[in-house]
Parts: sequence; C-alpha cells; structure tokens
Amino acid sequence: MDEGMPKHGEFCWTEVATGDLDAAMNFYRTVFGWTFKENNSVGEGMRYEEFSAASGNPIGGMYKISAEMYGDNPPPPHLINYIAVDDVDATAARAPEIGGAVVSGPMDVPNVGRMAVLQDPTGAKFAIITLGGGA
Repeated sequence: MDEGMPKHGEFCWTEVATGDLDAAMNFYRTVFGWTFKENNSVGEGMRYEEFSAASGNPIGGMYKISAEMYGDNPPPPHLINYIAVDDVDATAARAPEIGGAVVSGPMDVPNVGRMAVLQDPTGAKFAIITLGGGA
C-alpha cells in the first residue's frame, strides 16, 4: 500500500452536497477561508469543486445535487464523511450482518476508486471508499 494512502478505518475525505454550489462555496470560503479548485476528472456535466483549508491540500469536494444524479427524490443538502477501507464490497456486505445497512453501491467512481454509502444501526450515514483509480 502506498505510504500516502489512508489506512483501513481512517477518515479520508468529506463531501458537501448542496442545492446552490456558488452560494455554498462563498459561505465556506468566508467562514473557514477554504480555497476551491475545480476537478474535471469526475466526468462531463458535473461540476465538482475540491476544497482546501490552510494546509493547501485538498480535504474534500463540493457538488450540486441534481435530478440526473439522484433521480426524482434527491436528498436535502448534506455533508458526508468518507472512511477508507481495504475492500468496499466485503465491508458493505458485512454491514447488514451487524445491524447496519447499505444505502447505495458499491459502485466504481471513475478516476477515484470504489465506494458505497452505509448506515450504522443508529441511522448515521457515511461513505466507505477504496482509492485506486476506479473504472
């Protein structure tokens, strides 16, 4: 495993899903001093802004919630934390066995890796990811 890659169980990314990308960027820029850089590798038709704090290293991404992405019942604006795992499919399969649930996925994310969204037994949602290029 690459020394710079997050280890199994480590938080590694945060996403902000919003209904108004420009307003949200302005808010976080003003409140926290975040800087933004558009990431063009996520695919055509989707604007994905990576954000950085004082260190300058990207710590998360922000995108606009769309019907194309979520269908007729999109979620409200939210933040979701990503936790690195060695095997997304195995971790997702195990979650229901111990009282959790698979909300979506597993799925490949182009140029990123493989991910799923899970829910713990209390209802808290989070994402798991294995980085590595994806499909």
